[in-house]
Amino acid sequence: MNRKRTSCMAALFVLLSLLLSACAAPVGESAPAPAADASGAPSGKLLVWMQQANQDVFEQTVLDGFKAEYPDIELEWVNYPPAEVANQVSLAIQGGTGGPDLAVTENASIARLVELGGLTDLTDLMQPYLGELNAAALAEGSKDGKAYCAPWDIGPVVTFYRRDVFRQAGLSDDPAEVSAQISTWDGMLNTCKQIKEATGLNCFALNKANNYGDYFFNMLWQQGLDLYSDDGRVVVDSPEHIATLEKLGQFWQNEVVSDELEWTDNWYAELNAPLDDPNVKPVASIVIASWMGSFLKSWIAADRAGDWGVAQMPAFTEGGVRAANQGGSCMFIPEASRNKEAAWAFIEYTLFRPENHLKHFAYSDYFPAWEALYDDPMFEEPDAYFGGEPVRLVYAEAAKAIPQANQYGPYSQAIRGAVATAVQKYAMGMASAEQALMEAANAIRVETGLQ
Repeated sequence: MNRKRTSCMAALFVLLSLLLSACAAPVGESAPAPAADASGAPSGKLLVWMQQANQDVFEQTVLDGFKAEYPDIELEWVNYPPAEVANQVSLAIQGGTGGPDLAVTENASIARLVELGGLTDLTDLMQPYLGELNAAALAEGSKDGKAYCAPWDIGPVVTFYRRDVFRQAGLSDDPAEVSAQISTWDGMLNTCKQIKEATGLNCFALNKANNYGDYFFNMLWQQGLDLYSDDGRVVVDSPEHIATLEKLGQFWQNEVVSDELEWTDNWYAELNAPLDDPNVKPVASIVIASWMGSFLKSWIAADRAGDWGVAQMPAFTEGGVRAANQGGSCMFIPEASRNKEAAWAFIEYTLFRPENHLKHFAYSDYFPAWEALYDDPMFEEPDAYFGGEPVRLVYAEAAKAIPQANQYGPYSQAIRGAVATAVQKYAMGMASAEQALMEAANAIRVETGLQ
């Protein structure tokens, strides 16, 4: 497979010089052709915008190899958080100057750049890989059948659970048996009740007043439910959305969750606390993207090696999809890039060579959007932190089942902010699920112009 891709790249670079020769300086003006040395290899400066953590991943894994293969490419880095990359590129596109040659942003932000225009069409260059990329991630950076962003990683949602808490509650801590016990959100609720009754411990954190809506969004996504329809209608106040919020509300009503807010010191403490901690009660689980596994074992709960396991996400109904997406990122080339050939060389080298992608995956745990990699023996390796469980197989199973749904898109910030406020109002008893989501839908219509 790798040899076939490598052999086709020479042809692709020839095609690239034809397709992308209209590199722009300021928008609307012609720009020099992509730089290349006498051998035809790309050369010159490559200005890259991405967050520092992403740059670190490449520097620690594959960047030396890239520099050895492309010694005449001079890399220059500018670091922004992923959402700010999208903001700054948007300003550059609208202003007509000042953007990068290559950039990385989050999947939640790419659609608004695609909608704005000003990104290079990568469809032909990515043709050998399109059928092997996660469809939901690919769709975020595509429009009208054209791909404008190369998916890097995704966030397949799974259930991380405390083996020691489950055992103390008299429940099995075997991953397959835990997955069966929490096969639905009703099953998850029953499990939470058993844990609370047997141990006094909460099942997971679900803050009320400042809730981000992540659990709600993930429950919607696994059902394939949109926040807005393909024809531009706001649908967050549909009966299905209302029923989903009411399902989530059962965890508050049964008092089986803590009120800690994610990404705060108290939330970290709940995830890391031992069973006998006199000051902090550990939670039994967290339903979140696979990238949380790296955070748990490296800094949030590094003391709990062997205590955590990984199971599937609960389905909304028995036999339903046990997968959603939370996060991820992709690489894109602005149309105004001065060195598109070097930019594509970087994308191809880092994302679309299996040995290189697996190197930075092993280092970072950024779960690949390239599904062809999932057959690599690396995915069967046991993870000592998770009790020897081959957790990458669980992540891969979820990744391949992620439905496509309009959960991000060009209106993501406005819609998700309004819906999170609705979740908070419902959780605090300030409105019914129906009232809260109707208010959110009306606010979204006013702000976005959607129907």
